[in-house]
Amino acid sequence: MDLTKLTIDELISLRNEINGKIYDYTDGYLYICSVRQFGSVWEERPTNLYVLRELCDSYYGDNGIVDVYTNNPNLEFPEMEFENYGDVMYIKSEYDYREWVKYDKEKNFIKDVTERVNEWEECKDKPLRYRPTFAPIWTKEQVDEFTKKFESKTWDFTEPRSMKKNYFEDDVE
Repeated sequence: MDLTKLTIDELISLRNEINGKIYDYTDGYLYICSVRQFGSVWEERPTNLYVLRELCDSYYGDNGIVDVYTNNPNLEFPEMEFENYGDVMYIKSEYDYREWVKYDKEKNFIKDVTERVNEWEECKDKPLRYRPTFAPIWTKEQVDEFTKKFESKTWDFTEPRSMKKNYFEDDVE
């Protein structure tokens, strides 16, 4: 195809059509990306490796971070030439990912609330300026109840595993 004979409008139209086909192409793998940028977090769902690479290239540390959760086992291999500043985690399925996210959020919530309640209970003998400004909205009994419910819950998921090679592993002897 000789592109030199096309007008600028025809070139733009052709570019848009090609970009549409690239972004619509599905390679059969699942890619769930958690994008973090300046305090905001949102989810992106690239449909193929090319679109994933573009997303990761646009958030390379300084202006944001992309954590990738995928069932594409090939991203582990250097031949794929896939690099990312954030995490790259292998997941068995979207269900496993969603259940793990629920588990992780609940576990971190309980840890945070426990720390706040304990800090409040331990500060009674401290001077005012070393105490927390506000009392926690939860009681020790509520935290115990949260913990008991969490521990009694049956979690059915496979935890994501890191696909990033630790380059410092080889140096340790």
